[in-house]
Amino acid sequence: MAAKSVLVLDLAQHFAEQLKENPLGVLSSEQEDVPGLYDVIRLLQKAKSDKNISGIYIVSNVNTNGFAASEEIRNALLDFKKSGKFILAHGDVITQRAYSIVNAADKIYVSPQGYVEWFGYSVDYAFLKGTLEKLEIEPQIFYAGKFKSATEPFRTDKMTPENQLQTSVWLNDLYSDLLLKTSEARKIDTALLHQLANEGKIQNAKDAADNKIVDALKYDDEVKDEIKTRLKLDKYR
Repeated sequence: MAAKSVLVLDLAQHFAEQLKENPLGVLSSEQEDVPGLYDVIRLLQKAKSDKNISGIYIVSNVNTNGFAASEEIRNALLDFKKSGKFILAHGDVITQRAYSIVNAADKIYVSPQGYVEWFGYSVDYAFLKGTLEKLEIEPQIFYAGKFKSATEPFRTDKMTPENQLQTSVWLNDLYSDLLLKTSEARKIDTALLHQLANEGKIQNAKDAADNKIVDALKYDDEVKDEIKTRLKLDKYR
């Protein structure tokens, strides 16, 4: 790897637990082998001490990875920062799940015509009981305990109180984790972060910058020029 290289991390790529090999990828438009989550973490750890890697650039639009995988990636990025190397993040549309990772970056940029999602977490459930009844389909369901909710879409037409309780618990835990980590990284009080989401005050890119959710409004090429400046490279290369 050449000196002054920058590692690019695209959160739109799903990193499965294991390496996903695609031997026929070269014959189609599909991506070839996709690294597994374990390999990504190892790569970030190696980049920390690799003298040829000067920093990381995170493509921060959507994040297709689950909450646990996202936490692993974020922790690896925090460890990388201990090296003193930079981490810059940019997105045209930064989703909350992507933001849960990139809030660890040194600088977060969003395109002037883009936006950042900041409205808290929610879930939607589809209930099929009524549809099945109209189709005269009677599912055979076996479950034990009030908190066994996997079969609810087939046996009820709304959430049971037990499912409402357990869903609110795990959802609030995830949301609290986002608020706490964003507060620590961005130096914004959690109460203010909650207020911004609760009142829907982040409606566009400017709102995100004004409320310090991001550092500035920049297009992708402007962020790449900043990287070249950091590396003392010719911007026209």
